[in-house]
Amino acid sequence: MRNWTKEEIKRYLGEDHGCWITYSTDDQVRNGAASGGTTSQILVNLLDRGLIDGALVWKMVLGGDHPTTEALIATTREQVLEARGSKYAAVRYARDGLPLIESFEGRLAVVTVPCDASYLRRKMHSDPALADKIVCILTLFCGHNSEPGLTEMVVRQHGLEWGKLDHFRHRTGLWRGEMSFGDGEGIEVSVPTKKFTHYQNLHFFSERKCLNCVDHYGFDGDICTGDIWSRKEKSSEHKPTLVVAKTERGRALWEQARENVTAREVDSSYVVNGNSRGMTFHYNVTARARVGKLFGIHIRDKLHLPVTTLDLAAAFICLFNFSISRHHKSKRWVPRIPFFLIRIYVYLFKGLQQLNLLFYRPFPPSPKVAIVGATLTGNRGAEAMLVTTIGRVRDFAPDVRFVVMTYYPGLDRKLCKDLDVEVVSATPWSLVTRFLPFSIADRISRLFGARLPRWLLPRGPRELSEASVLLDIAGVSFCDGREKFLPFNFLNNWPAMLFGVPVVKLSQAMGSFNGALVRHTARFVLRRCERVFARGDVSLTHCRELGLSDRVETATDIAFSFREADSLTVENEQDIEDLVKRARSLSGSRGTIAIAISAVVHQKSLEKGTNYVAETSKVVRLLLDEGFNVIVMPNAIRSDTDKLHNNDLPVLAGIRRALADSPSDRLLVVE
Repeated sequence: MRNWTKEEIKRYLGEDHGCWITYSTDDQVRNGAASGGTTSQILVNLLDRGLIDGALVWKMVLGGDHPTTEALIATTREQVLEARGSKYAAVRYARDGLPLIESFEGRLAVVTVPCDASYLRRKMHSDPALADKIVCILTLFCGHNSEPGLTEMVVRQHGLEWGKLDHFRHRTGLWRGEMSFGDGEGIEVSVPTKKFTHYQNLHFFSERKCLNCVDHYGFDGDICTGDIWSRKEKSSEHKPTLVVAKTERGRALWEQARENVTAREVDSSYVVNGNSRGMTFHYNVTARARVGKLFGIHIRDKLHLPVTTLDLAAAFICLFNFSISRHHKSKRWVPRIPFFLIRIYVYLFKGLQQLNLLFYRPFPPSPKVAIVGATLTGNRGAEAMLVTTIGRVRDFAPDVRFVVMTYYPGLDRKLCKDLDVEVVSATPWSLVTRFLPFSIADRISRLFGARLPRWLLPRGPRELSEASVLLDIAGVSFCDGREKFLPFNFLNNWPAMLFGVPVVKLSQAMGSFNGALVRHTARFVLRRCERVFARGDVSLTHCRELGLSDRVETATDIAFSFREADSLTVENEQDIEDLVKRARSLSGSRGTIAIAISAVVHQKSLEKGTNYVAETSKVVRLLLDEGFNVIVMPNAIRSDTDKLHNNDLPVLAGIRRALADSPSDRLLVVE
């Protein structure tokens, strides 16, 4: 699985408010569906709960000369189930769907492909009555749609004509599924759906409008659903359906419509990994626009992405196949191509897309600010500095993206849901094995007028190299007595300087620089910083002793500028609410006092021969005796370890044990 950046996920997927792997537990719903039956189950549940009065769905129409679809508003479970299953056929929302919506009295959910969701959303913006009527737009994952000629061709290849069919299903069953149809007079055909989708994936008989589209999931939907093509899910007992809540309203409706649905929440990267080839090809309209000129096809390029030779090769196959299947002479040759050649052809096409995924990142660098020296996990003071820095930069540059270089990458990624904040690993191991060697290689390349290509750089170094500035917000750096941190302080800044990224050290304590190693290292790094902000007059004096008078000034701790809206994480909301309610419910109290304990102070106290746990416990007992509620809480938390670095929990446990002999309802311990 590819390690997608949040920027990439936001580009491809758009907004998301939760993602799930699902399937319907109702056999009657699931067995006739193209995937796990979740789309149909959502509609049935919304109807049953009275959240909608009808659902606009589409079904295939038989009996005519060509495959067509018909819109209907389903108001019962039976009508919903009648319309389930994949339909690789054009729909006409403006002509067939919108009049039904406008004439219906009641609340509606509508099922659409992404382009039609955008059409409806525009209509809703201009028509408040329509917006009130449509309570949910449910979009289906869509690579592109096909003209009726493809379905007719495949039916004809198996000995039947469309006009003679009395039943037809594009896809049902597990994994890739089965295509089935018959004439009701004894001829029944059931073949793997790839007999159709191989042609469809190669863009034979593609709809013309699909060449301009970049929306795979439905940027304008409330909920989107679709297949996941990953090896892990291939062996599932029930074929799963991906569900993505695209809006807050969509998530609320999904939460209310989950009856008879098995759902496992997954990260958004799981969604894009399960659709990576088709999704990335679909999005890169720039490649199709360039190649389209060779075929006389005008394709509107709204993105202007950089393209590679592999992009252009894949786009050429798409447009070549599109062109020959639309020409009245050449399209007759498509069904005559042996199917084993079609299979080789589709593997070649997918192989080009897969190579592109391995070697190329398609998006041009967006404005980025890199931040190092603090984490979201552990020390809450460091977290406050980090989120405040992001908040204040956003005040004057709201569209900038942030790259947080952290030594707790896994934990910080789980906590941070902001799509404009990318978390990359800056552990000592990453700094030594990735940042340093690649920044040196890039520096050498620049001496010869070149740069290392983006696709060659690992994720962390690539993000740093594209940043406009690196803000170092470490609370303390380069000072006597902390020599063991010198390599880390040095590597936090030096790779950025090698990449040519300006470094600004925001307010931090620095010095003294009496030791030769500390002094020489500090002078080497600080003189190469764009700006140095010392936290206090003492640090300012130490920095000036290094000859930094022209680029150093004082600044207060960044955290003093914190605003509540700056926070990037939400943790244990219910526990905090319960704690506050409990404190307020205690009668006879003189008030509530909170004590934030510190493992750093604990360790400093031990060096001076003071028992921090015992002294803190005495203060707590005194306050309890005076009639106060006392909340004892940690400042830094790492629940996965007993080490004291950035972790107050072991000290808190010691205080709890020390107070065990004097229990009180007014003592509230946060763990």
